[in-house]
Amino acid sequence: MWAQWLRRMTPKQKDRLLEVLAERYADELHDAALVEAAAEGLPYEHLRKVLRRIAARERKHAEWLRAKIRERGGTPPPPPRLPAAPTWREVLEAFESEKADQVRYLEEAYGADDPELRELLTRIQHEEEENYRDLLDVVTRMESHAGGA
Repeated sequence: MWAQWLRRMTPKQKDRLLEVLAERYADELHDAALVEAAAEGLPYEHLRKVLRRIAARERKHAEWLRAKIRERGGTPPPPPRLPAAPTWREVLEAFESEKADQVRYLEEAYGADDPELRELLTRIQHEEEENYRDLLDVVTRMESHAGGA
């Protein structure tokens, strides 16, 4: 089905699709690495587990997107560079962008003529919502731990 859909696309549409998939792929890898680094600095194991779960979902999304890029005949971009020790502010900024990512995934999903791609982007969008809720939970708990100290 994916191959049939690609054959119907113009070269410009194919290039744009590959560009969008590459942007999403790089964003997912960036967020995964950022959250993994932040998890290592947390003194609370239960919160580290939540961040590791978020990072695992982000990496899974990147894998799915990488597969679509390769199916399309493209080459996934290299992993993005991160600061040596990301700050919580950088983590929060990245996940503030999760709200915008959710909207983009929905727009891209409903703009996709291919049912497989639409399903994939919708699945990622739902998991991005989970990531956002989980991160809010971590931030709230961090604030309560800090307030109680």
